[in-house]
Amino acid sequence: MAENSKTEVNDVSPTSLNRLVGQRSVTEQVRVALDAAQQDGKPFDHALLVGPPGCGKTQTAKVIAAEMANDLHELLGQSITSPADFNSVLLAAKDGDIVFVDEAHELDKAYQTALFLALDQRKLVVGGGRSGRAVQNIPLGNFTLLLATTDEYGLLSPLLQRMRLVLRFDFYGVEDLTTLVLQRSRALGWPVHEELLPQIARRSRGTPRLALRLLQSC
Repeated sequence: MAENSKTEVNDVSPTSLNRLVGQRSVTEQVRVALDAAQQDGKPFDHALLVGPPGCGKTQTAKVIAAEMANDLHELLGQSITSPADFNSVLLAAKDGDIVFVDEAHELDKAYQTALFLALDQRKLVVGGGRSGRAVQNIPLGNFTLLLATTDEYGLLSPLLQRMRLVLRFDFYGVEDLTTLVLQRSRALGWPVHEELLPQIARRSRGTPRLALRLLQSC
């Protein structure tokens, strides 16, 4: 039998809602929103994902995109330093695609303003101002915006008001973390002594990201 070629815990990340571990309130909200979007043939609702770092916000965004069978376009708030970087992501998003902004509170206020205007008008305004270029209105796809943040109060109020769902993440319990590391080790085909997995869970400070790092190290 061929040897399992996947050697990293993130090589086997879940791609369906049924495979997500923990955050039951979040997954139930997402399940209802997915059902509504798929039945009505519309994009997933814009959503705010808020909670501690490493507790599954990015993974949930990826699962939403997979369940909707649409592309995921990712932005990291503090990495956007030019309009070209910002505009290229919005212009690449097609109808139904997911635009995911991680660490959204780090996004410059000018880009936050551009985001909620883009949602309202479904167009991108470029040129004008100091650039001296003629103003252009470029149509945008009907994409879904997901904002992940550890500090929702760092976001502009008009942008927050356009988020139809608020998904609140919390730290994990030992039982859920044990299930998570067991699921990943089995998916990778790693031989493990299952009685040791709760030890990893207890040392993970309620954070899946840390639990998976410890599993990888072990």
